[in-house]
Amino acid sequence: MASLEAIPQPTAAAPKVLSALGAIAVVVALWVASYWHSVSDIVGIWTRSETFAHGFVIAPISAYLIWIRRHQLAASAVRPAWSVLPLVCLGIAGWLLGRQVSVAAIEHLAVVAVLVFSIWCAIGHSAFRVIAFPIGFLMFMAPVGEFLLPVLMHYTAEFTVGALRLTGIPVYQESLFFVVPNGRWSVVEACSGIRYLIASLMVGMLYAYMNYRSARKRVVFTVVAIIVPVVANWLRAYMIVMIGYLSNNELATGVDHLIYGWVFFGVIIVLMFWIGSRWRDPEEALVAAAPSTAVQHGDGQRRALGVGAVAVCLFAGAWVDGQVAPVDRQPQVRLALPAGAVGWLRAGADGMAFRPGFSGFRADDVARYVSADGDVIVYAAVFVDQVKGHEMVNWDNRLVPPGSTWRVAAHADAHLPTGAAEYVRVTGPGETLNVWRWYQVGDTALTSEYKAKAVVSFNRLVHGQDASAHVVLIVPDEDRAKAGELVDAFLASNAQALTSALSSAMEPAR
Repeated sequence: MASLEAIPQPTAAAPKVLSALGAIAVVVALWVASYWHSVSDIVGIWTRSETFAHGFVIAPISAYLIWIRRHQLAASAVRPAWSVLPLVCLGIAGWLLGRQVSVAAIEHLAVVAVLVFSIWCAIGHSAFRVIAFPIGFLMFMAPVGEFLLPVLMHYTAEFTVGALRLTGIPVYQESLFFVVPNGRWSVVEACSGIRYLIASLMVGMLYAYMNYRSARKRVVFTVVAIIVPVVANWLRAYMIVMIGYLSNNELATGVDHLIYGWVFFGVIIVLMFWIGSRWRDPEEALVAAAPSTAVQHGDGQRRALGVGAVAVCLFAGAWVDGQVAPVDRQPQVRLALPAGAVGWLRAGADGMAFRPGFSGFRADDVARYVSADGDVIVYAAVFVDQVKGHEMVNWDNRLVPPGSTWRVAAHADAHLPTGAAEYVRVTGPGETLNVWRWYQVGDTALTSEYKAKAVVSFNRLVHGQDASAHVVLIVPDEDRAKAGELVDAFLASNAQALTSALSSAMEPAR
């Protein structure tokens, strides 16, 4: 921690401290008032998600880091940085875009960036340089990073299976699901390591800032803080499976393996900091410099003008959002899947064991189509007027929801008579399902959630409509090839009727 070589006596610097800190406090208050809906959403995510619970400590840490540099701040000229005002406007534009297209990650990241740029603009370049890290540190308040989950889970599974095989343990793997001689394991979200990664990056950057003066050392330690938790999580997953295997699943299963994981992660982080301390730079001396009085005439008016300009931008952004924000019109949408074509009899799907974990749709329907060669289950959900809570593409809309007894065993790209699709092999209690799914946006079938979200957002912004659907075909069968032939035969006879049914349901939004 930085040390103070001199304790300044009350001087003319005091007003400057108050003016700088006061300007920051006013900007923060204006920001909270202008973007309360987004700020409350962020705090709500901190409350609900263990991954982002660290958000509660970001602002207090930033405030402390600013406070211990208050005397350096006093010696800096506090005048508005007009060149940063376009960045404030750009951040507000990004926030408006996130709100318009209902992408929470863009909305939250942009609104925090607006705060950072607004403070910078209000206090000016000279003062901002003194507290650039504490202000930039506020970006950790944005609950962003869950998009990394699939990648982290994939590589955790690959490393664990590879390490087990190198150890001499036979493993059968299907995607994130694998089997050893005395147990079945799967990599779930809690095993992805995203919590370790975010926590390590946050604490690592803070450690580097407090202990290194060299920019090169800070960058190197930050990179290490990213790599170490990822590799440590791979080792943790491997060790948990090994403990379970060697103890015949009496240890390292259930809650206790999460405890082992956090203990292991804690040891790794402490070790990382201990090694990093060997290159620690001498403590920075924060000497209270004499305040500059060379140019003070009119400084107060300039500061007020800077804060006023920021206030105008913040309130203007909030006003524009109020004028153009999507409104939940509660449209009355009806979806009726078609009757079966010749050779296919539509039947009820009551009692179906598996159901996609979608929510927020305006209408959905499910039907079983029976033929001499087998059954195909069709599920479709229609999304229109996609305001928050009613988006087709969001983190909650998953084929297999968290906590389900079903597991994704494998997935691959596929092509059906209707266009592109994703094949997913789902296993559950005594049953294996072959699933094909896609997003229907207009006449286009898409499998990528990012592409689907981009096309839906473009349609809303340019054409004023965002109607789309999520379609799922399910065939219970162990034989994928046979199930694929059955789906192709079903769509050859029923694709046109299915497309017409979806179009009719989405028509009211066009």
